[in-house]
Parts: sequence; structure tokens; C-alpha cells
Amino acid sequence: MTSEEIVGKVKAALGEDVQAGDVVLGDAVIHVLPGSLVKVLTFLKGDPDLVFDYLCDIRGVDYLEREPRFEAVYEFHSMEKNHSIRVRVGLPEENPTLPTVTGLWKSAVYPERELYDMFGITITGLANLKRLIMPEGWVGHPLRKDYPLTTEDVVFTYNRDFKQELVKPKPSLR
Repeated sequence: MTSEEIVGKVKAALGEDVQAGDVVLGDAVIHVLPGSLVKVLTFLKGDPDLVFDYLCDIRGVDYLEREPRFEAVYEFHSMEKNHSIRVRVGLPEENPTLPTVTGLWKSAVYPERELYDMFGITITGLANLKRLIMPEGWVGHPLRKDYPLTTEDVVFTYNRDFKQELVKPKPSLR
């Protein structure tokens, strides 16, 4: 199937569950609401013409100045049919939440934990929702665009006096 045919089939079969569908640079892309995600993905995996059996990637995007602020982007491929699709889910700034898709793809566990850890997107139904990359006590979510980039001054050539405060001589051991 071509990307146009994939988008057309998904839009025809799911109607209101698909907000938009398009072909972007040759790739099939559909936009869905968080509440429709599992229904849409179940269709994509189970339809005999589509058979999207391989979850390639799940990633987050932060569009700081836009509504919805966050997006979760799912990439799927059909090993049998050799075609792909991208599913985009917009999420609000306040309480961004998605249902887990581990019931359909077991490999979604770690990408979903990474979404939680890096963006603060809560995944409902995920058995082990805890930080994956950052330490457990870490405050904040580093891939959000409003996350502070640094917490200490960096020494450059123009602030050498500050460097003297940072670099102290080692105490003698004797």
C-alpha cells in the first residue's frame, strides 16, 4: 500500500478517532487524541491490510509556545507489508497523560518510561512507572524546553576571577 492509501484506509475505518491524516515527505502520518490512542493502534496492528507489527520508536516533543504543548510520536512498521506510519498524539501542558500500549507491544515499556522521565508525560496502566535515565530523586524533566540548562556558573576566559573561587589548592596529606 502507498502512504496515501494507508492514511485513507485509517481515516475511513476510524472516522472521528483520527483528527487528521496526511502524507508528509512520503510518510503516512495521522493525528489522534489520547483517549483514542489504544483503539487506533489496535486497528493498525490487527487490520490484515496494514499489520503494523513492529514498534520502531516512541518519542516526545515539546512545543513550548504552542497548544497542545507536548506530542508523543509513535513510529510503526509492517514487516510483512513493508510500509510505515507515524502516529502523533497532542498532549496539554497541564497533566499530560497517555495510556500504555504495552498490551499491544511489549517493547513499549522502556520508551514509555523515557517519556515519563524526560518529559513528565504520565503513562497510565504502565506497571513500573519510574525514572529510567535520571536518578530517582531528580527534580524536573530535562527535555522540557523550560528546564533550566545549568545550575552553576561556567568558567570562561572573561571571568577568570571566578575561576579562582572554584579551583582551590588540594590540602596536603601530611
